[in-house]
Formats: sequence, structure tokens, C-alpha cells
Amino acid sequence: EVLSIVGLYNEEYAERIVAFFTDQLTSGDVMYQSSVLMFMKTVGGRYKSVLEKRRPQLTALLKSTQPGVSECVQPLLDYLDDRSLMSLEQDIQEQQEEVGKLDERVSETEEKVEELQDDVTDQRQQLGEVKEDVQQQGEKLTELEYVVDETVEKVEEIDHKTLSAAPAWSRDVSLLMNEEGDYDWRFLAVRLGYGPEDIRAWATNADPTMAMLNEWYNTHRSSEATYAVLKSLQEMGRTDAAEIIETAMEEAGAAVPEPAADEPTNPPPVFISYQWDIQDKVKLIKEHLNMAGYDSWMDIGQMGGGDQLYAKIDKGMRGAKVVLAMVTPKYAESENCNHEINLANLLNKPIIPLLVENTPWPPPGSMSMIFSQLLYIMFHGASSSSGKFWPDSSFYELLGQLAYHAAPDQDLITDEYRNWTPVVEKKEEKESSPDSPAKNKENSSGEPAEEKEAEPVLNPEVFLSYQWGHQPQVKALYSQLTSQGFPCWMDIQQMGGGDALYGKIDKGIRSAKVVVSCVTPKYTLSANCRREVSLADALRKPIVPLLLEDTSWPPEGPMSMAFTELLYIDCRDDRTQNDWQGDKFEELMLQVSRYASPNPKSVLPSTKPPGAQANKVDKITPAQPTVTDKPGKTVQITENAQLTATMPNAQNNTGKNKKKSSTCSIL
Repeated sequence: EVLSIVGLYNEEYAERIVAFFTDQLTSGDVMYQSSVLMFMKTVGGRYKSVLEKRRPQLTALLKSTQPGVSECVQPLLDYLDDRSLMSLEQDIQEQQEEVGKLDERVSETEEKVEELQDDVTDQRQQLGEVKEDVQQQGEKLTELEYVVDETVEKVEEIDHKTLSAAPAWSRDVSLLMNEEGDYDWRFLAVRLGYGPEDIRAWATNADPTMAMLNEWYNTHRSSEATYAVLKSLQEMGRTDAAEIIETAMEEAGAAVPEPAADEPTNPPPVFISYQWDIQDKVKLIKEHLNMAGYDSWMDIGQMGGGDQLYAKIDKGMRGAKVVLAMVTPKYAESENCNHEINLANLLNKPIIPLLVENTPWPPPGSMSMIFSQLLYIMFHGASSSSGKFWPDSSFYELLGQLAYHAAPDQDLITDEYRNWTPVVEKKEEKESSPDSPAKNKENSSGEPAEEKEAEPVLNPEVFLSYQWGHQPQVKALYSQLTSQGFPCWMDIQQMGGGDALYGKIDKGIRSAKVVVSCVTPKYTLSANCRREVSLADALRKPIVPLLLEDTSWPPEGPMSMAFTELLYIDCRDDRTQNDWQGDKFEELMLQVSRYASPNPKSVLPSTKPPGAQANKVDKITPAQPTVTDKPGKTVQITENAQLTATMPNAQNNTGKNKKKSSTCSIL
């Protein structure tokens, strides 16, 4: 009895108590079975589901010979089945009432049937009138379909103009390339030079082909981008998609674009593709190519601060007649170098690989498909007092290969390469001797040696992450923060032509103490901006979001995970973005000060363009001597500083000048 009272407390106790009673029925004294059944009924009356689980044991007791047991079991089973005499009597009464109601309904139905027959006659007449109306409505619907089709086309056209940089034919191509197969959009992405990370990001998009083409046209010129896509589709054997592009170009009357007014009319015929670790070696090769009559495109000579990396490289390669690939192990791994080789292949530019360092051939990676069909020229393994690290025979072999594609400029050729005559070793020894006339000539010319590249004054502590559509506002923010003593990292300030894009960004984020994200709708859609936020979040860098345009918060997409717990600073006001003053800027300064320490003596990092010579200082007006670093940026130099910068370098680089005096020696 006590246990039955405990079982009424909750269902968990009821389960345990009824389980105990069940064991007593099967293994306990049979004399107490009737009492146990009575207490089980007490608990099961409140928790019927617990008693329902013991139905098999209760059913087995119906055959018990113990007096009173079967009489106790039957009421329990009836309770589980909801059976009782009162309920049965109530069911019979309900059935009788329903039969009476049914009889009344039948009588009413007979009357309604007669009325319905009259209504049917009236409906037939009305149907004839309705048919005429339907025919009229059908004609109107046909006209409406034409209007809807025209509206859909206009909406798609507007949507395409506002949300995508890809041409109109890209939607038709997407329908074909989105279907999974051996030569689907993923293979096209590889052909265009994209890596696994980009492909994985686009695979989550509802229209991966459109997302890829949008990114492609955002970073490339339209004419070259279209040609590259068309060429890739043709090489892949996807003539169905290629025909769509050709038809669209024919309908648009596509013509060869005229060169822009600011582009050189005679671009360098040789494009040099290289990895920045061997820049000094490449500069030496470029110098000798120029002496042999071949002007070369090299990023450090054709690009300046603020230039768009891919656009400048595209222009240089587009105007070149041949591409020289300076192959090293790091070159094969470089993503930008892979882009350059893929672009050269798509533009059908001749590629001449120069093996500048010991590298397996073909080099591993995506370049192997292109380089496997080419023969390289060995450009390492030799040394001379003139500074050349390649055998003379290799350089003459290169000149012979270049002659197949471009004629040398006779005005540039020096006597050293006029007849392709190798430099005799004895002459090099003579010119490097202390009494060499060439040395005296060089020293008397007063031409100072090359200055070493200036090291940045300090490491940026604030990383500015933004989308290029708001570059003027972010540049103003950069200036304002640096003026307050916070050294900042901004791509156009810290990066120059040929820099490894992702490598520089990685170093900038890793060295920064705080990341300022300039959030706009285009920022949330940019693949590069998503990478920057993901890297900052993975490195646990503090992120301060600035809201520059109306954007849902947190932004939709991959950034939402990083931004969901952050509060943004509302900088949507144009006055704030133009001047970067007021309460919002003070709030930003407060957030940045929590992680970065202002340095009143900090200056903008400045690096001198590689190859810049000290004699350029003499051309600066005495009133305000400066050395140009990047467009819009100068470093002040005093007159004394010019002397101290010139004289030691001239002494230290005497040996270097001797190595470059072979031309003077021959003359």
C-alpha cells in the first residue's frame, strides 16, 4: 500500500513501482496476487501507459487457478480497453439517436433532390452564358502572356545589370555548365586558373557558373575575359556553350577594341613572369635582354602604387609577343604565377621557360599541363665576374628563340650583343683589376651605386579590410588613423606590382593587432573580403565592423558567423566617411585603442622602387628635396641625408659596379 502511494507521485516512480508489482505477481507468493493486482490498479488508474506495458503479464493471469485472481485481472484489462457496461449502454443510445436523425435526413434529401432537378435546368442555361465568357477571358489571357513574357525579359535584364558583371549570354551558358559532368563549370574554373578554395566556395552557390563568371569579369577586361572563356570552352570540347558566346558576339557586332589613349603604342614585346624571391636575378636578365635589343615588361617597371594588379598584368601580357617564365620551385607554387601562365596559354602567347633554379620538370601543380609540352632553357649553374649566373650558350639560345617571335630593336643593341659574341673571360678579369680603365671611367662618371631598399619604419597594427568600391573613403580613413599615430595596413599602400596577393594579406593580418572591416553589400559578396574575415576570425584577431552602407546584420553568407556577436559602428553618414570626424570616429578610435597603441612618431611605411638610383636625388629641387615612393606619397630627405645615403652606398657597391662595366670595357 505504501508503494502504491509512492507510485502516484510521478510517472517515473509509477514505472518502477508497477515493475516491482509485476515481479511479485510472477515470482512472489500466489496468496497475495489479488492484493498486488488491486494496488497495480491504484497506480495504473493515474498512469494508464505504465499499466499498458504489463498487458501480456495480466493476460496470462486470466488462466490462474488462484481464487479471485482472474476476477481482479478482467477489470484491469477492461480498463485498458476502455470497456464498461455504462459505456456500452451509452453507445447504444447514441446509435439510436443517430438512426432517428438519419431517417429525418433521408426525408429532407428527397425534397432537396426535387429542388435540385429544377436548379440543374437553370444551371444549364447559365453554363451556356459562362462558356461565352470563358472564351472572351481566354483571348485576354493570351494577350496577358505576351505582356508577362516581355516583363520577365526586362526584369532579367535589369537584374543582370545590377547584380552581375558578366555578359547577358552568361545565363544561357550557366544552364549548360551547371549540369554535373566531366567537363562542367569546375573544369572551366581550373582552366581559368582558379584554385580549390574558390571552387569550393562557388559550389555552395545556387548558380556556381554565374558566380564564377561574375568574379572572372570583375577582375579581367571584358574583351580578354570573353576570349579566354571562349577559348577554354572550345579546348574542353563544350561546343554547345561556345556557340552561345559566338552567336552573342556576332549579334552584338563585336569588334577588336582600340587601345586606350594612355596605353603605350609600342608595348614591350617580351613579358617576364617570375616569383618575387628571384627579383634581383630577373632584373639582371632584363638588363641583358635590353642590351640585346629586347625591351621587356616587368611589373616593377610598369606598375606603381594603387595600380590594379591583374589589370596591369593583363595589359602587359596582351601587348607582348612572347612570355618568359622564370621557373623556380616557388614559382610553380605561386597562385599569381599560375594565373599568368594560364592567361598566356589562353591568349596563345608563346611561352619560353627558363629554369632559374633546380626544379623538377615539368614542375608539379597546374602548370605541368602547359609546361609538359615545352622545352626549358637551363639558366643556372654558372657564374662570372660580370655577375651573370647563366651560361653564355643558354642566353644565346634564348636570343635565338626570341628572334622567332620578335625582332630586336637595333637602337637598343649594344656592342656586347650586336654579333652575339660571348664575353671573353680574360677581359672580365682585366676590367675587375684595380688598375682597370673601365673602373676609373665608372668612378669618374660620378654615378652613384644603387641604394638599398628602405625598410618599413614599423609594422602596421591596424588592418583595413574593404571592398574596392569604397577605396576613396577608406584611403581617407587610412590617413586619419595614421595621423592619430595608428600605423595601418592598406593594400594599395603596402603592396606593389607583382606582390603575392594572398601572401601579403596573410602577413598583414597576422602582424596586425586589430582588423577594421568596412562592411557594405558588395563587401559581403566579395570572395577576397570573405577570405580576409575568415582568416582574421581563425587567428582570433579582434574585428571592429564599420557599416558604410545599408546592410542586414549580421550580413548574410559566410561572414555571418564571424559578425553575429559583434556590434557595428554606424558610419553610413556621408559626412563621417568624407571627414572621419565626430562621435562615430571617436567611437572607432576608442575600439582601436583597446588593442593597438598609438605611436605619435610613426610615419607611413615607405619602400623605394627596386632599381632606383641615387643620382635621381640630384634632380629634386633644393627647396623641398623628396624621393618619390608611390604616386601621392613622398619621403622628405635633407641635404645632409643625401650625402650620407650616397657616399657609403657608392663605396659598398664598388664591386657591383665593376661587374656591370663589361659594356664600357668593350667600348
